[in-house]
Amino acid sequence: MADYGAGRPMSVKELNDKAKEYDWNPQIGFKYWTRAAETIHHEGLVYLREGNLAHAYVVLMRYSTLVLDNLRTHPEAKEKESKRLMRPLVDRIPVVVQTLEALKKRIQESYDEWDTVTKAEPHVSRDRDSPPLSQYERHAAKDAALSWNYHSPAKILDAATSQEFAVDLANKEIRRRRHLAGLSDDEVSRRRAAGVWDRAAASRFMDDEELRRQMEATRRQLDRANQVFTDEFHSRDEPKTAFRLPDYYYPSINKSSAVKYEPPAPPRPQTNSSRIQPPRPPKEILDRVYPPAIAAPLLPDNASYRHPSPPPYSLTDGEHASREEGPPLPPKRVKTEEETQKRVTFRPAAYLENGQPLRSVFLPRTLRDRFLDIAADNTRKGLELCGLLCGTLVNNALFINCLLIPRQTCTPNTCDTEDEEGLAEYCFAKELIQIGWIHTHPTQTCFMSSRDIHTHYGFQIMMKESIAIVCAPKFEPSYGIFRLTHPPGLDHIKQCRKTGAFHEHGIPNDSIYIHVESPPTGHVHELDLPFDVEDLRLGV
Repeated sequence: MADYGAGRPMSVKELNDKAKEYDWNPQIGFKYWTRAAETIHHEGLVYLREGNLAHAYVVLMRYSTLVLDNLRTHPEAKEKESKRLMRPLVDRIPVVVQTLEALKKRIQESYDEWDTVTKAEPHVSRDRDSPPLSQYERHAAKDAALSWNYHSPAKILDAATSQEFAVDLANKEIRRRRHLAGLSDDEVSRRRAAGVWDRAAASRFMDDEELRRQMEATRRQLDRANQVFTDEFHSRDEPKTAFRLPDYYYPSINKSSAVKYEPPAPPRPQTNSSRIQPPRPPKEILDRVYPPAIAAPLLPDNASYRHPSPPPYSLTDGEHASREEGPPLPPKRVKTEEETQKRVTFRPAAYLENGQPLRSVFLPRTLRDRFLDIAADNTRKGLELCGLLCGTLVNNALFINCLLIPRQTCTPNTCDTEDEEGLAEYCFAKELIQIGWIHTHPTQTCFMSSRDIHTHYGFQIMMKESIAIVCAPKFEPSYGIFRLTHPPGLDHIKQCRKTGAFHEHGIPNDSIYIHVESPPTGHVHELDLPFDVEDLRLGV
């Protein structure tokens, strides 16, 4: 099922409020937060590339707030390693601010346009006598990904009925990633550092005159504030806070990349008025990667719609456009047919208990069996094994396309990953987002132990769509796909400081986690999708 457009456009104020929907916890290690910032920034690039302006605005606003408001006050911010990690995040801010300002302008124009049309044509608004909105409709009305925008109207797809389209997207993304693997690490790093893809991103929505003007205005406004921030950040170290994280923590989520799918161009809606939206990975509390809103205005009034820049992603044309290096100020040009087509986006598959949308997760149908083959030796020995479910963000949906087996220490009841830093770097280099994890229960039934729950907390606090797959090959049911409830599960585990594998919680397990195999309560779709297997264990 598909429809064109979406609900009314969300206002800038509403989007700013959306950007606040995350939990900042300074007790989480600085390095985890910097990885979270990289992931947020990358997601913003993907949404921008795909023309999802409202969602791009929300995500980039979160990035700005995390870097400018939160990270600089972190207890570990003055440490030498923290400063090293912070520098590229700070260097990106002028481009992010330019992007936000240009987006802000487009979003306001869409909001004003909608307001004008609905006032001129009352039938466009919802009839007072219409039946009340369903719970799904109420949630969808607050979803930035579905916010209508006449600059970039969207064809909204239902994942359950668009599976052929999803398979096509997955195949394209696998080809793109394999092509990317042909680039040298030095070339990838050079393009990231140079901000090549950022410039291409901004150029899609601004001509060179506007870009020059906005860049100059933003530089003038940011120069002073930036210098103050840099001086403060690089001041002599202050006494370090002797805080240490608990034992289980997951590696943070890293970057993925989007593909360009080229849907047919449906006609633009017309109106009569003149143009008058493992170890188990580190277990514990990596609080929401999405930062709160801005305390003080982050966006100068005259800044421009400019794009942040982590991994090699381009917003230029073509399937492998992410590799093309565009000039900082591209010349004016006529929009291509591809650029004038309506964008395509998947509607959320479900909503959390608190109303936050859950993007669809597409899971390869044969991945579970492949993982069990890899785990067979451990299973015979009665030892657990875990793997990471990695993938990419495409059209507001998450595609798992890589099963990653990390180095790990395994026991009958636990599996803990080793070299967490190296694992995160690997995901970064391959442009992979950690979407979830999978592990075996060789001697137990299919359920989530207390330790499993804490482990998954680390994933889900970073990405609310994260899933945990438990395989119990000797029992029935032999597998399950789970997430924590929110509320009450996520909130309860956040407060729990127990570390035993089978400790008790203050609420029953069926209130802490639920199955998510299929809609309407689930958001996972199993399809015949391609995927890669990467085994990082020594001697394998």
